[in-house]
Amino acid sequence: MRNRTTLIFALPALLVATAWQQLALAASQITTFDPPGAGTASTQGTFPQQVLNSGAIVGYFVDANNVAHGFIRSAHGKYTTINVPGAAGTQAFGINDEGTVVGWSFEANGVYHGYLRDDYGNLTTFDVPGAGPFQSGGVPFAVIPLPLAINRIGTVTGSYLDGNSPPMFHCFVRSRDGNITSFDPVGSVATIGDTNGINRAGTISGGYLTADGVTHGFVRDPEGAITSFDGPGAGTIAGTGSYANMINDAGTIPGVSVDNNSVNHGFVRSSDGTYVTFDVAGAGTKFGQGTLAEATNLAGMTAGTYSDANGLNHGFVRSSHGKITTFDVPGEGTGPGQGVLAAGEINGEGEVVGWYLNANGANHGFIYQSEDD
Repeated sequence: MRNRTTLIFALPALLVATAWQQLALAASQITTFDPPGAGTASTQGTFPQQVLNSGAIVGYFVDANNVAHGFIRSAHGKYTTINVPGAAGTQAFGINDEGTVVGWSFEANGVYHGYLRDDYGNLTTFDVPGAGPFQSGGVPFAVIPLPLAINRIGTVTGSYLDGNSPPMFHCFVRSRDGNITSFDPVGSVATIGDTNGINRAGTISGGYLTADGVTHGFVRDPEGAITSFDGPGAGTIAGTGSYANMINDAGTIPGVSVDNNSVNHGFVRSSDGTYVTFDVAGAGTKFGQGTLAEATNLAGMTAGTYSDANGLNHGFVRSSHGKITTFDVPGEGTGPGQGVLAAGEINGEGEVVGWYLNANGANHGFIYQSEDD
């Protein structure tokens, strides 16, 4: 009887100890970070964009004066700040294994320029022919362009806004020698690129909008041929459809299908055009909620975020075998729209990089170390 009683009292203590061990393990898998000078007020902070297999991270941060700066974070936590001379702000989005960073800078009057920064710190700026700004009521106005990406041989892709009225978004590809080609899928009224949207071979992924307000994915091969696609379950009314988030060296594209109820569902599209679709258990089923597949590595691990029924955002990793592990970052906010906002990159070591929003509305970077099981 004493032994049984001892077991009854010991069991809750054992369960509590095990729970704390699990929490400690989860915490040890997550590293949060901010470059020196990152702001701590609403809309300020850190926005990591890409991580290499070496562990180097590129992104940008917004300081206390609401000025943007690019950064590189080494695997050992050392920071290099990137500022284009004379610019009112600088943002960095992509980096390749050569250490070349791609991003854009902007002037005080809203004019944007692309730039490349090599591993020695040398800067090359460029503009896409036909890019805005356009005139709005006699005042120059520019919409912030979308992320740029660079592959291992130095080919760059991204989006730009033209100078027409009304203006339109287009994609471009810039070769290593500086030659720039603009392109749009047939029927596009707005073509959108993505960070990490180009692989080693030069294949590009992205999305585009048709005149009916529906979004579609596309993949462009190195010769310029464009294939459009729609993920399973994608909606067919304005404000719905499919979009692609990146492309890896195997040609695999993670993305999102937005159904006719405006609920998000994750998918992974293989290079042969076949799909795997999934939803994270606990993902909300209301307008704007659901599962976002954001990045896939060569091992078949997919990272992303999901929004629950209360509108709180969380991170997840889906293994190559289909097992889904969810995570939250210590210090994240717990209100609607807060939490893990992006888990947009996963490298070959299983490191997931993104950012989270705290209760004060400030953004912070994180690294989540996942395992393929």
